[in-house]
Amino acid sequence: MGLYLAGKSLYMTTRYQLWHFDNFLGNGEKYKECDRLYVPRTAHTTGDVNAHELVLDDSGKVIFVNTDFSCLATLSPDYNFVPIWQPPFISKLVAEDRCHLNGLAMVEGKPAYVTACSTTDTAAGWRNHRVDGGVVIDVAQNEIIATGLSMPHSPRWYQGKLWLLNSGTGELGYIEEHQFHPITFCPGFVRGLAFWQNFAFVGLSQLRSQSFTGLTLENRLSSQGNRPQCGLMVIDLQTGTTLHWLYFQGVIEELFDVVVLPGVLQPQAIGLQSDEIQRLVTFPNSGGIVTTKPTAKRPSLGAIPPVAGLPTQQITPLNPPEDWGETRQSSSLPLTRGGLGRGNPKTSSEAALSRGEQIRYQRVYHLNSSNALDYNHLTYPSLQKRWQTQPPQGELTGLSASLDGAIVGFAISERLNPQQAEIISLFVLPEYRHQGIGTRLVAYLERELAQQGCVEIILSYSTSTLTNVALEPLLQKLHWQPPQINLVLGKTATEKIAQAPWLNKYPLPPTFEVFPWLDAGLSLPPNVEAHRLEPLNSLGLRYRGEVIGWVLTHRVAPDTIRYTTFSIAEAFEKRGRGVSLLAEAIHRQVNSGVPYLTGSVSYRHPRLLQFVERHLTPYLTGVGEVRQTSKLINPTLESREN
Repeated sequence: MGLYLAGKSLYMTTRYQLWHFDNFLGNGEKYKECDRLYVPRTAHTTGDVNAHELVLDDSGKVIFVNTDFSCLATLSPDYNFVPIWQPPFISKLVAEDRCHLNGLAMVEGKPAYVTACSTTDTAAGWRNHRVDGGVVIDVAQNEIIATGLSMPHSPRWYQGKLWLLNSGTGELGYIEEHQFHPITFCPGFVRGLAFWQNFAFVGLSQLRSQSFTGLTLENRLSSQGNRPQCGLMVIDLQTGTTLHWLYFQGVIEELFDVVVLPGVLQPQAIGLQSDEIQRLVTFPNSGGIVTTKPTAKRPSLGAIPPVAGLPTQQITPLNPPEDWGETRQSSSLPLTRGGLGRGNPKTSSEAALSRGEQIRYQRVYHLNSSNALDYNHLTYPSLQKRWQTQPPQGELTGLSASLDGAIVGFAISERLNPQQAEIISLFVLPEYRHQGIGTRLVAYLERELAQQGCVEIILSYSTSTLTNVALEPLLQKLHWQPPQINLVLGKTATEKIAQAPWLNKYPLPPTFEVFPWLDAGLSLPPNVEAHRLEPLNSLGLRYRGEVIGWVLTHRVAPDTIRYTTFSIAEAFEKRGRGVSLLAEAIHRQVNSGVPYLTGSVSYRHPRLLQFVERHLTPYLTGVGEVRQTSKLINPTLESREN
């Protein structure tokens, strides 16, 4: 629920505990992709008191809104909480959520104002006063200073004004002369308010069907044909204009609080279930984060215990075709939050398999581009290599196959848009192949994506012996479309390509100028990444001052340059000017000492493909293809939308 930032510390209220996190990273330090790493330090057990917002006062004491007991409270080593203030209309401290006290504003380090949804003194009495029973209370004076509000939240003192969110009307505004003055309407139930310079950051939530019906917000959006959104809005305090917004359309339906981390690009918090909580340590003069040795999974005769606090949901199993040929099938698909078992599969898992134990197929929740790299050894192609040149595009969905708690197979898809997803990794440990595990992983992934509303799933892969004997028969069994050739791949060494006679055959006339692309300050063509663009031989070509072509390259490894894109104006293509530009780029690499080069040519460019086949193929050390296939997994939904 509540979040509070104090220096390098982050405080958070949860269902029955109040947590204190510390940032492990110093200025300029990074851990993987993040520049803030919040690690849990201490937890105080408050009990399930429905704690909402929390702050630190000027003495560093934690104060939080104890909503069930209708009071402000602090912590004590002797008690779950210690009450320090209650509204004047609350006659008794009992766990009845009498007025739904929820927000706290500080002024000069002292509790100054609170918000409540009503002034009722009976159990859950506020629920009958959601439309206009909300109030703001002055803590020091013990008096109500504003009434007639609709479920107010998130009071904040900023720039000499008392700001708050009138959640039931979806408005951001401020209190002046006992009145609420709205400045912006937000299309959601607003909770969570933070400021930076002249900007307000406002959290939005969807409405709960029973708790929040009949509000002005709901009626206003309904009359416009809209529904409340969940997301975040950035608002100009001077004009009330919405400058930016972000809507969540997946599993997140509600937000409660927002904090601002100025200058931070990617913060991360470590939980209690990952390896990192065990392995990352700091100590005086450690020079930063130290990683301890990995934990080893020890053999056990007992069943694997469930993860504390996480529900397991059983769903109807997928009915596979009879010709799948898998003998060890799970009778159900447990969707376990987390569920990524690790360990040595050659010891415990093979023993389990020999005992005839079943393979479990599990949805992996909360998978992202950072924690997925912990399982890079279970991805193919390597996600680490993929994301070095092609940044993640959308939400990841993972399915794992595990035996005796250790993963033996893993499939991951990436959402490209609301209708389309791509399988970016499919891997089964060698000793567990030829048992239908990969087929079942893909089938379960298809079903999971279909349930999420995805219409089509695609797969691109480089040809190899493994794809010929394993992947393509799998896709055929699951009725995917016949694969189409998209790209021809080539790889060679500079010492071999240097022997090509055409490298010196087409010199450029003086009217043409080759120039370094990065020095010219030109924008990149669409879909070309600036990351790792190679300055050595990313070149442009001018004719009488006008840019007519380019060859752009990327350093994909310390010893390898990828020739990413090549273009030449059609009027100059037949004169061999493109060959001259490409030859110049290769010459510069040959003279640099970078030994390997790689590239690909699309079948959509037949002239370039013809040039490669005729002039480059004899000097390549490796040739392959990239093929693409797809499958409609929600054809009914697609036809309805069309």
